[in-house]
Amino acid sequence: MISATKSSLGVREIKSLFNRIFPKIPVLKIGELEDGCFNASYVIQLDNRSEYVLKVAPPEDVPILTYEKEMMSTEVFFHKLLTERTSIPLPKLIFSHLKGEDTASDYFIMEKLHGFPLDKIGEVTIEMRKTLFLQLAGYLAQMHSIKGDYFGYPIMKESLRGQSYFESFLFMLDQVFHDGRVRNVSLPVPEKVLKELIGCFRNAFDEIKQSNFVHFDLWDGNIFVKNSDTNPEIEGLIDFERGFYGDPAADFSQVAGYIDLEKDEWFLEEYNRHVPVPFVLDKKAKNRIKLFRLYLFLIMVVESYYRDVEGSYNDQLKWSEGELVKLYEELKGMMV
Repeated sequence: MISATKSSLGVREIKSLFNRIFPKIPVLKIGELEDGCFNASYVIQLDNRSEYVLKVAPPEDVPILTYEKEMMSTEVFFHKLLTERTSIPLPKLIFSHLKGEDTASDYFIMEKLHGFPLDKIGEVTIEMRKTLFLQLAGYLAQMHSIKGDYFGYPIMKESLRGQSYFESFLFMLDQVFHDGRVRNVSLPVPEKVLKELIGCFRNAFDEIKQSNFVHFDLWDGNIFVKNSDTNPEIEGLIDFERGFYGDPAADFSQVAGYIDLEKDEWFLEEYNRHVPVPFVLDKKAKNRIKLFRLYLFLIMVVESYYRDVEGSYNDQLKWSEGELVKLYEELKGMMV
């Protein structure tokens, strides 16, 4: 997608980067990946036929949302952490260069996965979705085993340390509301109205005292699949840049975009097989799932104003505005 945040590197720059890391292997092909919405990404094939993905962050002078600052550092940190502490399939991180002087942007290089993102497979049958999400449930259980000592994003940890889960959630929301005011974003539900509604659900967070790592971006585009025609299998999970310390409900808010967690009981049954304390889908948990979906679509509305290039984000803006209104109405109904 065309985005104002994407940093473009020329062929000479890319070859120079790879020649320093692989000095004896010439670059054979360079291709730009168009799917990403924030970073610029390139597929690099070397003369020995090995393939890598180069991911480049926006330059520091490009306006971005507050929580997006140093997001590539967050991604590299969580990628390394998951590699060390879990058996989740991930592309191997080859090299990272943060706060460097050789380019205007941070970047890292990882091995290229050879399967396809789930959103590019075509028709995803009910059976395929179940097969893959049973695997995903186990991987999420491993992710959530990583504990934090605060709630929220690493970039905000000094402000968030010591705050309750709900206080941290409000802080995260306030950053997005602030970013929206900077760009004169016209929210489909006014900020004051949203805050009043969200404030009514404080008790949904009260019982959560321990924070856990959550991905918070596990849509189909970040789930790579192999053998999709015969024996579908998750080849790897990517894009940990929006990760933070919260509770499993944050990740289940993404899963709930594809399956019904109540009717499709098999998902949480499989998840709970791998965790010491089962996740119970009670009223409070359902409320948190809805609130995190509302937070997601609030981000998507506001980011559209930052990333749009001549209408490139019109579709996302229209969709996310509609989803935000729908979630607001659903949450109002859950107060009864």
